[in-house]
Amino acid sequence: MDNNFIYLDNASTTPLSDNVLNIINSTYRNYWCNPSSTYEQGIKCSTYLEKIRSKIAYIFDAEPEDIIFTSGSSESTNIVFSKIYESFKNGRVVISNIEHQATTICANKLRKQSWDICEWTVNNDGILNILNIEKILTKDTKLVSIIWGQSEIGTIQPVQFIGSKCEKLNIMFHLDGTQILSNGIFSWRDLKCDFLSLSAHKFGGPKGIGILLTKEKSRMILKNKDISLTQEYSIRQGTQALPLIAGMYESLKNIKGKIKLYDYITEFPSNNINKLKNYFFKKIEDNNHIKITGSINHRLPNHISFLILNKLFEPIRAYKIVNFMSENHIAISSGSACSSSSGKPSSTLKNIGFKDDELYSNIRVTLGSINNKSEIDKFLELIQICIDKF
Repeated sequence: MDNNFIYLDNASTTPLSDNVLNIINSTYRNYWCNPSSTYEQGIKCSTYLEKIRSKIAYIFDAEPEDIIFTSGSSESTNIVFSKIYESFKNGRVVISNIEHQATTICANKLRKQSWDICEWTVNNDGILNILNIEKILTKDTKLVSIIWGQSEIGTIQPVQFIGSKCEKLNIMFHLDGTQILSNGIFSWRDLKCDFLSLSAHKFGGPKGIGILLTKEKSRMILKNKDISLTQEYSIRQGTQALPLIAGMYESLKNIKGKIKLYDYITEFPSNNINKLKNYFFKKIEDNNHIKITGSINHRLPNHISFLILNKLFEPIRAYKIVNFMSENHIAISSGSACSSSSGKPSSTLKNIGFKDDELYSNIRVTLGSINNKSEIDKFLELIQICIDKF
């Protein structure tokens, strides 16, 4: 990659470190047989697979059987919604009105099958309106599915509080944890949640592999007797991608610090990335041409999102900023990579109270361990040029 290239889009995907790439390549060479095969080399691969599963479980303070390998968060979420539908046939599902499209697509499939889909509203910071939780979590609710750290505006939800309520009401609780793990490791044992979806490429691992975290009760819903027990405890069919799983484990080992969980707060470990984000906010606090989207205090540590206003204080379309930065060798985005190229106005910005002429203007900067202050300074210089230029 060009040494002059500045990558500020780590919520979209992250680069592989050398140790992750090396373990993927060595596993392709040494463990290429099918783990479900019953001859010696297949058994060798199966043993290695389960050894990695146990080590990943240890990292999360989980049981090995809690770890279900999938192709990533989208598939993990699909598995949960599909099995809820099969188990209950009809009922109510609660999602927030700022979910990633992977969740909204799943919810809309159930809506077409006459399920009641409730979209839980958020405040202007993007935080769920929890004062009406008693009305939201009705006796007909079978599943609550919430994005823990919102990819477009970075807002963190009070997941432990919601999980406690779901537990009392015997409602299954699924979290989209896709953006969380790059900022620290959490304890699955302590997290009040039944399912959680992860994608390795969001935390320094390879694309095409992820995890669905489960618990004993929730796994019973997911099991399919037609799927072999050797294929993810009869939950997910298909040959396991052992080299990618090995690479994912290696990337998990690279993550530093523990996430602390409280009813209303997710406390992330302090690190250089968080300091870099705070440095950015400090540098722009007096700039009235930059308007922050999402919560300042309850935000992913590596996430910055904002609108840029021109000299006339009109919002500048995000594509102009993204293209200008690209021409200057800086990669940023206008939101989730899955939807930023759609050309549609941001439903997330609309649902947190932004005006119609602002819905096309969100800029997202997401930091990684490869970034530094000089890169932020250069980016800020180019923002000022955009303010004057557009």
